[in-house]
Amino acid sequence: MTCTVAVLGAGGIGRHHANWWRVEGAEVVAILGRTPESVQRSADRLKEQYGFAGGCYTDLPTLLREARPAIVDICTPPAVHATQARQALEAGCHVLCEKPLVFGSALTSEEMLQQAREVTQMAVARGARFGLCSQFSVVARTCYDLLQAHEPGDLLKLAVELRSPVRGRTPDPVQTWVDLGPHLVAVLQTLVPGAEPEWPEVRATTDEHEARFDFPVPLQDGASLDVQFVVGFTTGEPANVRRVVLNHTPFDLIGEAGPDGHFRVRYRSGTGLDEPRSDPMRLLIREFLAGHPPLGPEAACENQRLLLRLLAALPRA
Repeated sequence: MTCTVAVLGAGGIGRHHANWWRVEGAEVVAILGRTPESVQRSADRLKEQYGFAGGCYTDLPTLLREARPAIVDICTPPAVHATQARQALEAGCHVLCEKPLVFGSALTSEEMLQQAREVTQMAVARGARFGLCSQFSVVARTCYDLLQAHEPGDLLKLAVELRSPVRGRTPDPVQTWVDLGPHLVAVLQTLVPGAEPEWPEVRATTDEHEARFDFPVPLQDGASLDVQFVVGFTTGEPANVRRVVLNHTPFDLIGEAGPDGHFRVRYRSGTGLDEPRSDPMRLLIREFLAGHPPLGPEAACENQRLLLRLLAALPRA
């Protein structure tokens, strides 16, 4: 039987999710938007691009009652993630939630972390599949496997840099970290499960849009992993910077169309590695459908905790 999916917020990144659900064999039976006009625009675009023929909704309880999806994919603003996740879980759905799992400017860090715990614990108690949507967990595994195949050895240095087009945003390094930081945290979680920074040694700096963190992470054998995280926005070319450095090997992620016409990512290093792979978002959805979210409930909650703890280290104006 085909697995059915509802995408909440299909006007932005959600439209790409809708495509990968379809390509991976699921059926998008409904989408949710803020207004009848906005959801209809999204539906028209999805119909033109992917042949979408599902229902359009502006009210989540009505969607859940009428469309009865097996999976709810939450791509709405972070302020409503926790509420929508609870509603979906109460309706008996599995949930994939875009990052960050929880964020609201009016909430304290303790309140945000508590909401994250409540949602993930609810998923576990109900036996529901729950995943945080950070394809950089898949990216981290891919980079590590490529490194080990060509230059095996212990991981002692990790650097991740993500930058996206500024698109008129006012400089705000705090918001930049909230938007992009979950991906960087996911890389660390994936490569070093249970990683805990040496918090007194965390150095955090900001510059306009940019936020940067440098810190060591103790390893089990007594060694230490040197970590650097940088997030920011771009105003020129390249428009998107996606770089993961493992030890002394940099991997630049370059998006391109594959021979089948589907988007994929090329992992390119200055050491001669140049490997195309399926879009990590596609692979994340494939793993979710198979019952193995890369970042399940416990990891999703841990991602939230580390995101907020590092956020607290940023200097404020």
